Amino acid sequence: SWLACRPVTAEVAGSSPVGVAMHDQPVLLIAAHGTASPTGTATTRALLDAVRAAHRELTVELCFLDVARPSLAEVLDTLGPRPTIVVPLQLTAGYHVLTDIPAIVSERASVRVAGHLGPDPLLLRAVADRLTEAVKARPPAASIALVGVASSRDSARAEFAAAAGLLAEMLGRRVEALPIDDDLAVRLRDLPRPVGVATYLLAEGTFADAVRQAAAGVARMGLPVGVHPALIQLIINRYATAISDNADEPTREVR
Repeated sequence: SWLACRPVTAEVAGSSPVGVAMHDQPVLLIAAHGTASPTGTATTRALLDAVRAAHRELTVELCFLDVARPSLAEVLDTLGPRPTIVVPLQLTAGYHVLTDIPAIVSERASVRVAGHLGPDPLLLRAVADRLTEAVKARPPAASIALVGVASSRDSARAEFAAAAGLLAEMLGRRVEALPIDDDLAVRLRDLPRPVGVATYLLAEGTFADAVRQAAAGVARMGLPVGVHPALIQLIINRYATAISDNADEPTREVR
């Protein structure tokens, strides 16, 4: 099989969320989108450091899918034949998840791709925490909007709507799902005030700047998720699930 991976008891598994021994395991390669924002890049690297600190038994690396380097292909070339699991640091099933990453790894027999991050209750818990930090000690918001990157893909739009549903369940109230586009400011102004904006982004960058501009004078904006314990756990969950799913899979032929 691609990876010899023995089932173990909960006591042996320790922090592994799927009951898989975490010693001598594949490289965990976090595939972030990439941004020109120094603050956003610093946040992504801080997240890498936090995952490494939380799981010192793992080899954890970082690559970028756009804008920044090293690229996914560059890191995989450096790793060579080492078994590797790519965890896309992506919130929805857009271009990078459905097209870009599969094309890059398709001829690499030692590489598997884990599920992307959203929608997941852990992710939405982190989003909710950032919103709570923004609105605490103030009058409660009359409206809540989950604001995220617009996509032309049906899969991504459906996942974004599902994320808003998860957040609504957590908060016990209606949540509007609003894309980051030219109409965002108008849509926020049309909601009953005060408005709380739950930001469905991982780090600072162009999209966060656009949300901040649209929310100015209209809504209280939660910061992007950044480094959060729930996000760290979600990354590990995706990695461990990929190990479990592929433990008995025959090795692929490289053509």
